[in-house]
Amino acid sequence: MVTGGTSGIGLAIARRLGDEGCRVAICGRDRGKLDGALAQLKPIDAKGFLADICIPDDVTRLVAETVKALDGIDIVVSNAGTHIAGSINDVPSDRLLRHFQTKVIGPWELARAAAPHMRARGGGRFILIVGQTGKVPQGNAIASTVVNAAQHSFVKSLSDELAKDKILVNAVCPSRIKSPLTDTLKLYNEVYLGRSLEQQETRWGAEVPLGRWGTPEDIADAVAFLASERAGFINGANIDVDGGHQRSIF
Repeated sequence: MVTGGTSGIGLAIARRLGDEGCRVAICGRDRGKLDGALAQLKPIDAKGFLADICIPDDVTRLVAETVKALDGIDIVVSNAGTHIAGSINDVPSDRLLRHFQTKVIGPWELARAAAPHMRARGGGRFILIVGQTGKVPQGNAIASTVVNAAQHSFVKSLSDELAKDKILVNAVCPSRIKSPLTDTLKLYNEVYLGRSLEQQETRWGAEVPLGRWGTPEDIADAVAFLASERAGFINGANIDVDGGHQRSIF
């Protein structure tokens, strides 16, 4: 099951897992986007469900419907959420709370609902997509910094709790990934009048040691690895997929 699976990174993850032979469930809040994503996933065996990850009852129903449709659940990828730019004066507390509900309370409820099914099947994988600000704090993205850091703490604590059940919990940490999310962001929080989008993107990519932006498929490959038997001794970890961009040793 992939939350936030109707576009960008989530859709790429669903496609990659489907290509690996998984039966896939995706969710989203918009029927049109959900139907469009399912059309793009063909001929993969994929199901789509409407759900708002901020609403606990929606999460409970989503897991129950997924288990019924797919005869069980082995892998959960928590990808729902966005990035909030701005200083503390730019982000009202209600917007911060919504962000926290999506990226922390949502995965919390997903784990509570899905873990019993994984436990009954002898194990599973629970993978969070956590933005770079969780490890590289930014003054111009304080809301995302705080919430993403909480996600990392959640991953580490949950990995301890579920390890005995052979449910491995890990995070994939993207940065400088070309997606619908980054299409809406201002580079360096400035508007470069008189410069083309390609010139702006070139400057952003220049900060990456590999010299390019990543793609949603780069994230999907990391998720597929963590979901596989090859990652059977990786637990409580966070893997950077960023071309070397994140300047953190943690």
